[in-house]
Amino acid sequence: MHIIDLLVLHKIAKKHHAKKLLKEGHVKVNGEIITDNIDVEEGEVYFDDYQLDLHPLKYYMINKPAQYICANRDDKDPCIVELMPRKDLHIVGRLDRDTTGLLLLTNDIKLRKRLTLPLYHIEKTYQFTCLHPLTKEEVDKANEGVVIDDNHLCECFIQMNDEKEGYITIHEGRYHEVKKIFLSLNNKILSLKRISFGHLELGHLQEGEYRHLSDDEIATLRESVYLD
Repeated sequence: MHIIDLLVLHKIAKKHHAKKLLKEGHVKVNGEIITDNIDVEEGEVYFDDYQLDLHPLKYYMINKPAQYICANRDDKDPCIVELMPRKDLHIVGRLDRDTTGLLLLTNDIKLRKRLTLPLYHIEKTYQFTCLHPLTKEEVDKANEGVVIDDNHLCECFIQMNDEKEGYITIHEGRYHEVKKIFLSLNNKILSLKRISFGHLELGHLQEGEYRHLSDDEIATLRESVYLD
């Protein structure tokens, strides 16, 4: 990563000011003052007496428990960031208070924005339990497209385990989308758990547990939204 990008991501300065600080000799790489915006992949980089993390962009997956809200702070309810090792993370999309499962958090603002845009058709799959049995005709109807939110045609794919439990895959992630799909079928969601987001799967991560994404997982996420 280039030195100026490191200074910006560490919130030491905005880009224009970071260039000035670099030229003034505030940055050392492996003990040597550097004034050019070189690309540094390893070694020690200091801004004055502060050592810079060479990998400041962080990517996490957490298994969101119920009753936690997707916010950075709230006066009434526990927030998902309270379970994370750092507080400067942004949530990629949101899960309702009573919805559990796979949630991504990152400080990579550009990637976060693209992952939440319907343009890129990122698939999200949920395990659900509903109030009333779903007939084959209702499932087929839903899979052909469901109208929600004032004539918005919502595409989804439902697979049933039994008459009240199954999996639903959506592409957009609109507000309360899965719940609205079931309301359109004169039904109601009783439990909802996200088990995959794009190529990422929740796996055996327990509720409240988090992990770093691997380099391969990050690369594939970025490729899915056409980021180098």
